[in-house]
Amino acid sequence: MNFILQPILLVIQIYIWIIIISAVLSLLQVDPRQPAVEIINRITEPAFRFVRQKFPFTVVGGLDLSPLVLIIGLQLLSSILTGNIFVAFIGIISSLVYSYIILIIISAVLSFVQVDPYNPIVQVINRLTNPPLRFIREKLPFLVIGGIDLSPIVLIFGLQALVGLLQQITMAF
Repeated sequence: MNFILQPILLVIQIYIWIIIISAVLSLLQVDPRQPAVEIINRITEPAFRFVRQKFPFTVVGGLDLSPLVLIIGLQLLSSILTGNIFVAFIGIISSLVYSYIILIIISAVLSFVQVDPYNPIVQVINRLTNPPLRFIREKLPFLVIGGIDLSPIVLIFGLQALVGLLQQITMAF
């Protein structure tokens, strides 16, 4: 049974990473006519369209949350296939944390380039990432060195530690 389950779980994890790449490319508004982007869109768009049809609430303020819903669903499916619902919920929390880490990275990249601050996607990213980054900057002001803000790195390390703790809890069960 394990020799059948492992390839299925591997395919699910690879597809989750393809979804993440697709979402990042979408947020960065990469030219969709590039061959690699076309392939990724062909692989992910049918699943995104299915999620948008079944869950119309996934598009909020011009931001498409169908990749996040799909990642959570695939993580849940992966954990159910392994037979542990508790692990499924920990996996979903881990996926949400990893998605937030990606948002922090995008926010850090956007802070280095000139973007329209009134772009709705940029505003959503800033609303989601600025509060914890501002908290870290207030509590640890020495993290801004020569105009370079290291608070995203500290937040990412903290979130990675949280994921590690969740994985340890999962291993205990």
